[in-house]
Amino acid sequence: MVRNGGTCLYKEARLNIEPAFPGSTISITLPATSTSTFGARTQAKRAVVSETHSDQDDEAFAKRHLASDGSVFFRQHHEYPRSFLWRILDSRRALEIQAADLDHDAGHNFEANLTIILQFAAPIRPFCLAFADSEDRDDLTIFAITTTNELYTITLHRDFFIKPSASEQDIGDWCKRSWINLFQNHVVYRLVAVNANELLVSLESGGIVRLTRSGRDDAGWNEALYQNTNWSLSVRGFLPWKGHQFVRFDNTDLEVTTPAALAVSPDHRHILSVSLDHKLRAWNVETGRVGIQTDLLGAKELSNEKVASYLIGPSHSTLMAVINTPGGLDGAEYHVVTYSPKQHQFKFWGIRDADDANLGIYDVQPDVDFIPPVDELMEATVWTMEEFVFVPPPAGWRGTELWIRARSGPSSKIYMLKFDLGDDAAHLAQTWKHNWISVDSGPLTVDVLKQNPSNPSESDLDFSEIYDSGLSEQWLEFLFYPGRFTVATLETALSIFRRGIDRSQPTKLSSRSSLKERICSTVTNFATRAQNGPADLDEYQSATAVQWQAFYGLVKDLHKRRGESLSFVYDHKLDMPWLIMSDYLSAIRRASDPEAITLNAPALSTPTRLSAPLRKAIAGSEVRDISRLLNAAASFRRRLPTSFQIDFKREIENELLQSRSLSVLDRMALMEQNSDLAQQVSDEDLSLLVEELGTDVKDLTTETFRRAMQSLSHEEQGRTNRSRRQIARYGLNALVRISQETLEANYNTLVDLLVLILFMQFDEDVSEEFDASEIFVELVDQFKDNMILGWLARTVWSRQTPTGPSSEVVMKTLAESLRSWKLPITQTVLEGIYGECAFDFPLSSGLKSGLLTHWARAWIALPFKDQNFDPLVEDIMGKLLSQKEYELALDFSKFLPEDSWATYLKGRMHVALGENTLASVCFQKAAYNLALGLFSVEDADTAVLISELERNSFSEGLPRYYLHILGLFEKVKAYSYVADFARLGLRTLRGREENGLRTDLLQRLFTASMQTSRFDEAYSAMTRHSDIALKHAALQKLVESMVKQGQTEILLKFPFVGLADEVDAILASLCHKTLNLASGPAYHQILYSFRISRNDFRGAASILHERLQRLKSSSSKIHDPADESLTHCYLMIISALSCVGEEDAYILADKRIDEVGPPQWGIGKAKKMLKRQIITLDTLRKEYQAELDRMGALESGHYPFAEAADEMDIL
Repeated sequence: MVRNGGTCLYKEARLNIEPAFPGSTISITLPATSTSTFGARTQAKRAVVSETHSDQDDEAFAKRHLASDGSVFFRQHHEYPRSFLWRILDSRRALEIQAADLDHDAGHNFEANLTIILQFAAPIRPFCLAFADSEDRDDLTIFAITTTNELYTITLHRDFFIKPSASEQDIGDWCKRSWINLFQNHVVYRLVAVNANELLVSLESGGIVRLTRSGRDDAGWNEALYQNTNWSLSVRGFLPWKGHQFVRFDNTDLEVTTPAALAVSPDHRHILSVSLDHKLRAWNVETGRVGIQTDLLGAKELSNEKVASYLIGPSHSTLMAVINTPGGLDGAEYHVVTYSPKQHQFKFWGIRDADDANLGIYDVQPDVDFIPPVDELMEATVWTMEEFVFVPPPAGWRGTELWIRARSGPSSKIYMLKFDLGDDAAHLAQTWKHNWISVDSGPLTVDVLKQNPSNPSESDLDFSEIYDSGLSEQWLEFLFYPGRFTVATLETALSIFRRGIDRSQPTKLSSRSSLKERICSTVTNFATRAQNGPADLDEYQSATAVQWQAFYGLVKDLHKRRGESLSFVYDHKLDMPWLIMSDYLSAIRRASDPEAITLNAPALSTPTRLSAPLRKAIAGSEVRDISRLLNAAASFRRRLPTSFQIDFKREIENELLQSRSLSVLDRMALMEQNSDLAQQVSDEDLSLLVEELGTDVKDLTTETFRRAMQSLSHEEQGRTNRSRRQIARYGLNALVRISQETLEANYNTLVDLLVLILFMQFDEDVSEEFDASEIFVELVDQFKDNMILGWLARTVWSRQTPTGPSSEVVMKTLAESLRSWKLPITQTVLEGIYGECAFDFPLSSGLKSGLLTHWARAWIALPFKDQNFDPLVEDIMGKLLSQKEYELALDFSKFLPEDSWATYLKGRMHVALGENTLASVCFQKAAYNLALGLFSVEDADTAVLISELERNSFSEGLPRYYLHILGLFEKVKAYSYVADFARLGLRTLRGREENGLRTDLLQRLFTASMQTSRFDEAYSAMTRHSDIALKHAALQKLVESMVKQGQTEILLKFPFVGLADEVDAILASLCHKTLNLASGPAYHQILYSFRISRNDFRGAASILHERLQRLKSSSSKIHDPADESLTHCYLMIISALSCVGEEDAYILADKRIDEVGPPQWGIGKAKKMLKRQIITLDTLRKEYQAELDRMGALESGHYPFAEAADEMDIL
């Protein structure tokens, strides 16, 4: 008897059906003749679909995302795109088609990632959609019959799925509509495409219409009708026959002879049909006559039998399969397999001559009842066979696979059986009874999500404990785990949630806010409203937890509807089964050995004999021991409290991330003590552990644990590699999905084993061959690898990278159109870094349904294949930095080792985040090893963070290293740190052979000091320049900057040894360039002070006399009595000249020949300067006295009257 659903050796990998990127969905409304009175025509149009999900209710969600029918069509004659996923949406009025290939040729610089939606004016009839491809043209042909009996022939060239412009051509060129004469006054029931030029159509009257055409360009179809022509059937068409049976389907009465399954024989001479009256018939294509005709169960029809015959339900999608296997049994040319819902029984018919009604057909195995034990497998008394697919071997019947999809109520399951039709009847019956293999639905079903440890809704902790650990963060991490829920699902749930909670007070959310922010804001707002009375923390936490549960309830409901199974299909080229769901494409893959052990834990934990498929999958006694150990360890941990599970995982994280200077035994003891493991295990737990192990704990050895851990690792199978390929969108999605499942399962297994060895290490009664510390070290190493890969698989970054030549073109095009390198594409870090490496390892050619499992395990094993843990972590950190994912780098930095390169990478991260102090510490900490050690930057910098030119800064001494570091700070304008590292570089310089480096460091120090107004350091750096030109330029910049910033006092304190003349010249130049003395720095006074400080009294007096002249010429001759600028200037000049001897108390000043009075200084009058004059101290005193007299006269109210060129007369 089959127990527990049969042996489970397969798993689903559910892939979300989403647009490749915004703007990748193109909707085309097809033309049609309306059935309205006025005969209006539906106009054809094309539009790019804008995928906006906000404010979308559940009806709109179902209309756009939940398909009522769907499948995958595999082209036979062209390589790419070969697999086409199609779905019927919007009440059967929309047909969505997109390519679903896993990979394609590496030479392609394009990818078929466009989605086409064909909008029909009338609904497509059930079972009236078919696909075909032709040998001569690279296109996809679609045949559809609508409720108006219009036959659409749609031919989509490959470019429709590659280039948006391809669908801009006239719709009439690729969409043809036909009115078939034989369809008039009839209702079409089923449509089958034999090829691109031949169709089979069944009518409600029982007739079969064969449509043929000479080629794709042939506008008309040749029609042929095949139908029983006996008199009674003809009369029934006009008059109701008393007691005549009909089958009701889709508001139509179907004749019982209506074919529910149609196919063409391998020799194309006969049309094979299974009709609703439970009969298999063969129609001769040439004559139209029925040859063989038999009941599906081989029952003999008795002429006098009055009992109503059994009628097949019209909704069955699969009733017949034609198998053209070389070497047919008992002389059969080919075989036909039929399924009878009457007894859920298959029959295998050998066809010798389809025209011979008596001897042309025979039952291959009449003594065997081929009935799948679905009632036992599903533990249901009522069930329905929805689909079946036979996969014959290349020759004969040995190894034939039968895949079935059965439904009982809302539950739909897939099972597989491998058998040999040529076996003896007893063995064949035994095989069909006991050897069925089931398919696990995977971790994304609602029921399995309940058991997910990261699901906050299923935690048995108190809400306050959950809240303390970050309730909102837990929910967001769970909801936004890559690939778990679609954006449309979360957006729709949020829209329903907001409308359902409070319609009168809608929550105002910014349209620019991210989905995460909007969900959090809505939940917290509603939690605040739910509070009664004054604010209370406990009440708020409780209300928040309730609101999160309510929101997840909506997500869960939508998510469950997405998982409704629609059809099963088998890719015979890749030997891979697929399940199409309402909003999923699910790849069915062979489970890995650890997965098979977990899936079949109940059977493996019992001493009873295993089923044949399980024995073959779990071969050998050693594997049986490993499976018992793994399952017992899992059960042992599962029985421990949830609080322990959380604390223990926290201890694991501490062990992995903290460097503890403890022995292995001490680390183990600390983990056991902190998690309080010993107190959590009861005697009953221990008894159950021994029972599940099938042996005593003392019999466990180190080798058993080591083999268990090795089962989690990937082993290459064969060396056959496929031709040069690149990963496609669905292939990458499948790899990521399976990798996530594998990493999560491996993590749980490692935790199980760790708990068990920590419990065993303090047990005195253990085997001498058991070394807990040795196992602990190996477990920690695997934990570290899993931790890194798990982070990569669950973390999404915003700056996507191409995964092959085709995606590189797509991303470049998107970036140019959006003018941003942040693309609206969800990509995990695992995809971004290792997506292009999807074919960097051998893939065996005979993997079949195990391809995806093997592929994903090999992919996640690739990073650690040729690289140790520390270098790999540093490489990933470098790539995060090169992609400017600084926040992710901050999160990832906890995994970095303590070596110098890792410390340098941390410094780069801190610089990017603006944490310059931390960056400085990191750079200095790593300095000696990177600058002086045997460090190869070429080997370490795989992300090319450092340019080719800057790589000379490593292992070439500290000065060059510091020069490189200060360059990093310069880029972010952190000039104080630039100055710090410039000083460090100068301190470490040795000898004169590095003059160029010294000059560079001094120049950077000078610039940084100027930027931070550290003028003393700037002066010091300037004076140390050996390059005269650079020194002069720096000096000029220093003087000008200090004067402009009002730092004259500090400037005058500098000694300027050997530079005084240059400073004087700079200041003099500034004095001459000054156009307006009333504004800007007082350069004349500064130069006066500078000369006074250097005892150049005559020079000081001279520059002030120049200022005096300009004041006189630029000021009005009628001065404000309160303006003392002239008198003050006279006093300073007189004071300066008083400091020298009498014979030196004079200055030379310029004089103009056309001015008899004091010089008039003005712009453009320099050419009038012809000679110089001597001005003595006495002259200055007289001029000063005259100025005082003039000021006094003005104060007394006496104003001068004079011409512009005359001297002033005082009245």
